[in-house]
Amino acid sequence: MNDDEGCSPDASEWLERLYAPRSVAVVGASDDIKLPGGRLLQFMLNYGFAGHIYPINPNREQVQGRAAFKSLADLPEPPDIAIVLVSAAASVGVLEQCAALKIPAAMFGNSGFAEIGPEGAALQERVARIAREGGIRLVGPNTNGIVDVKSGFTATFSPVLDQKGLALRDGPVAIVSQSGAVGAAMFYDGQRSGLGVGRLYNSGNEIGVTLEMVVDALLDSPRFTTVLCYVEGLRRPELFAAAARKAQRLGKRIVLLKAGATAAGAKAAAAHTASLAGEDRVYDGVLHQLGVARARGYTHLLDIGRVLATYPKPYGRRASILSMSGGIGIMLTDALERAGMGLAQFDATVLAGIEPLLPAFLGAQNPLDVSGGPFHHLDRLRTMLRLFDGNPGSDITIVAVGSFERRQMEIAEVLADEAPRLAKPLFVLWFGGGDEATLYLNGRNVPTFPDAERLVQAIAPGVRPSAHRPSPVDDLVPDRAAARAVLADAKSAGRKVIDEVGGKRMLSAYGIDVVNESVVDSPEAVRTALANLRLPVVAKLRSDALVHKARVGGVRLGLATSESVAQAVADLFELARRLELPDADVVLQEQVPAGVELLLGAKRDATFGMVVTLGIGGVQAEAWDDVQIRLVDDDATGLDVHDMLARLAHRSLLDGSGGRTEVDATVLAPTVLRFARLVRELADDIDAIDVNPIIVREGDQAPTAVDTVFFLKD
Repeated sequence: MNDDEGCSPDASEWLERLYAPRSVAVVGASDDIKLPGGRLLQFMLNYGFAGHIYPINPNREQVQGRAAFKSLADLPEPPDIAIVLVSAAASVGVLEQCAALKIPAAMFGNSGFAEIGPEGAALQERVARIAREGGIRLVGPNTNGIVDVKSGFTATFSPVLDQKGLALRDGPVAIVSQSGAVGAAMFYDGQRSGLGVGRLYNSGNEIGVTLEMVVDALLDSPRFTTVLCYVEGLRRPELFAAAARKAQRLGKRIVLLKAGATAAGAKAAAAHTASLAGEDRVYDGVLHQLGVARARGYTHLLDIGRVLATYPKPYGRRASILSMSGGIGIMLTDALERAGMGLAQFDATVLAGIEPLLPAFLGAQNPLDVSGGPFHHLDRLRTMLRLFDGNPGSDITIVAVGSFERRQMEIAEVLADEAPRLAKPLFVLWFGGGDEATLYLNGRNVPTFPDAERLVQAIAPGVRPSAHRPSPVDDLVPDRAAARAVLADAKSAGRKVIDEVGGKRMLSAYGIDVVNESVVDSPEAVRTALANLRLPVVAKLRSDALVHKARVGGVRLGLATSESVAQAVADLFELARRLELPDADVVLQEQVPAGVELLLGAKRDATFGMVVTLGIGGVQAEAWDDVQIRLVDDDATGLDVHDMLARLAHRSLLDGSGGRTEVDATVLAPTVLRFARLVRELADDIDAIDVNPIIVREGDQAPTAVDTVFFLKD
């Protein structure tokens, strides 16, 4: 087994073998279907697995009508996979047998490992070592199983499959979950609601096979277009990012539900599957950057999956609404607006076509309130759907219907019949009953929902993203030696922080415009310093012991004369004396003309490593906390500065309205990309950087970094 597998041309081969074994041994097989070994074996027999099944039970001659064997060594052939359902302690010996018999894969459905504490963690490490040395692909431990509908390989003991009349439906959706209960429930709820979920993988403690490896391999399978993930913490974020980029290249989608979004939830996630949770808003920014749809809850995850499985190709933002209720049409309009979507304009063909189909008093605007007419005269419904579909200014059609309990199936059959004939996506909002119609339509690949907000939140991730605006190629060669010299000086002095003077030297080395400044060590040095500065200036107290100088009154602004500068410097040295800062000096800095103050930063995230931040800066930075976060890629052109600015909550402050300076993303982009390059190249030495403010002015002037601090890695 190679833990480094992933994102290679044959990345899926191991997973295909895992899901379609020719023979399976069930260690701990039982006649008692209340036990995991009994239930899993029953499912394998009931759901049509065609391979050889070998029950292992030293106390039985037969188990569920099959000849039983005392141990793996007694089998007529080494199986392709051993499913181990005995205690954690006993499973060690079973895995050693697997290694001796060269069994290529094992699934541990037992608990009692790292999720219970140090003793279990030690046992897990022992199991991991045996698997690694024996070349065994290990699923789990602490997993309740995996399922492949096509092959009938129902290697799970979850009771969700123990349902009368449950016929499994193959389809283009796969579920990968770090929680067995959540994954199994999603699989069942998808199946019973008509969603074709072809595979389920519950990863458990991920000793040998991680969630990221499975996602990456599933993308290579032609069977699957959509992968739904329940995640408590990514163990191999770099592989996940590579898999997400692969999905973008292949036109496939990953949808992720991240649990542990709150501090309490993150603590629970660590206890649940022994994983680490990263900062939630970092996930937000990174997933957006990678084209991964983020679900906000269990139902939302399945809803998005239903939409993307039906319409894997992205569609536009403009909706045509046909509603039997004006109120529902308004609710849909509001929901679309909140989601960044909107209404289509009816063209002349649509207006002329619907005029004879409706009473004049209903009007002909979008959303189209049709009352009940087209739902009583279904030929009119067909005509309207085709008119909407043919409108070049419309991207999707939404039909809102309800309260037709007796005729619901007649209406549903028309909608299901028309949907595959339409060139554009069709979605249905069925309110006020319609359970039978909803199930029927979802089973016929017409995504149907009971609520306006839920429908729009399900379809929004399928909207075609704004075109990525490639960042300009930057031929600047940074002065890496100058930047590293600043780092070396700080390290040799034992400092963990590089202040604004040293930090701006580093920024300047990477081609970032910084404010002109000079450092004075006494009031007497002011006259010499001012010879190289333009008034007005700002005076700032500096000391290794002083990080937030403004909080102690260590900043003087708008010093327009040499006399005021001299007095301010004298006052700051007196402040340093009172604060007992013997190393203090004063930075004199040209005052930058007014503009828009932004924040540019970087931090080391527990999951994704170094990320960059861009947002509202200045005095509002802490109060508003309005930033966008992105990965620092090997290729910095992957940062779309236009998109980062557009997604800020206070983006209206940047558009030039109200007499404010307009922030031109094209002018800002080179600065952001040079900063990202600095972060990437110096990441081994830096934990965080804060550049605040960086001031953007009118025209094509490069933004100017006014203040900064670098925090060094321990």
